[in-house]
Amino acid sequence: MKIEHKTAAAVAFGVIFVLLLECIPILTIAYAQSGAGWKERWDKVLGGAKKEGSVVVWGPRGDLIRSAITQGFKKSFPDIDIEYLAGGGSELAAKSRAERAGGLHNVDIVLSGSTTAIWYFKPMGALEPIEPALILPEVTDGKQWRDGRLEFSDESTRLNLVFITHAQFPLIYYPTQVKPDEIDKIHELLDGKWKGKIVMSDPLPSGPGNSVMRLIWENLGPEKAADYYKKFRAQLAAVDRDPRRLIEWVAQGRYAIGVGANSSIVEQLQKRGLVVGVMPHFKDIGTHVGASSGTIMLMNKAPHPAAAAVFINWLLSRDGQISWTRAVNDLSRRLDVPSDNVPAYRMIKPGVKYWRGYLEKNVPRSEEEEKLLKGLFNK
Repeated sequence: MKIEHKTAAAVAFGVIFVLLLECIPILTIAYAQSGAGWKERWDKVLGGAKKEGSVVVWGPRGDLIRSAITQGFKKSFPDIDIEYLAGGGSELAAKSRAERAGGLHNVDIVLSGSTTAIWYFKPMGALEPIEPALILPEVTDGKQWRDGRLEFSDESTRLNLVFITHAQFPLIYYPTQVKPDEIDKIHELLDGKWKGKIVMSDPLPSGPGNSVMRLIWENLGPEKAADYYKKFRAQLAAVDRDPRRLIEWVAQGRYAIGVGANSSIVEQLQKRGLVVGVMPHFKDIGTHVGASSGTIMLMNKAPHPAAAAVFINWLLSRDGQISWTRAVNDLSRRLDVPSDNVPAYRMIKPGVKYWRGYLEKNVPRSEEEEKLLKGLFNK
């Protein structure tokens, strides 16, 4: 019995030793990112970025966010130029698809919503895993981030990193024509007095219009939501894909209500004096937690891989996140970024029903919903 006990102990020790050996590469990687090894790696990547000379970033519209990104990055890294192309998510995806079909790879980084990533760029096979590009300890340390971790819309593949999450308002309104308590439940939008007075962001492509409709579908269920979609479509005076124009129409009183307004552009225009009312959530179904344009994608076959890595680390650093959030009043997932500029309606509040619409599992539409929306809006 003693001999058997020693043999079992030896076998157990051997198994543990082998497991420890297998863990060494993982521990080495972790040390390289969070220990002394990160500095050597960062210096090498930064040197490569300076040789490349530039980084190409595609991102959301708006002069304030463009300036915040380009000027903020250039201030931190004067030896690296930044080229910024603004556009809607579906537009940027279409441009990328056309370029890649022609064998062109002109973009390094895409900043857009998670729906854009999951609907377009991920199925296109255009994305590179982003975690290997994360170098700075202030970026890789989970303690710097909400919930103690980096957030990905696609947890299983981790290609789309989410750095902004906040309560997303479903609609805006013209204050002299609308009282908030007249439209704070979804069925109130079907009141006859609003017929012909509502403009909506097109729900077919990725974007806030789609997110609002997904919120309704998930809350009401297919049968009730289908009935609601049809009645709501009949209420609409216009469906638009120009996010700025939709907001300006409501601010001018051309339409009383705007559903699915782009929150980042609303924030930028409000800073310039534009006045619209914001409905933070519906009392019956709540609202969704969204990322706005606050997710980042690293393109595969990027023309400037080192500069792309430098940009990613800068944007996810405290300085980069402050540049972003100050421009559009977004709520960063970094815990050390001030939120005093973030409007109350963007904050997550107790007692309100929230749906995390930015997660991959919540993004796809069912065949039934897809067919219905195309029949109602594809005209």
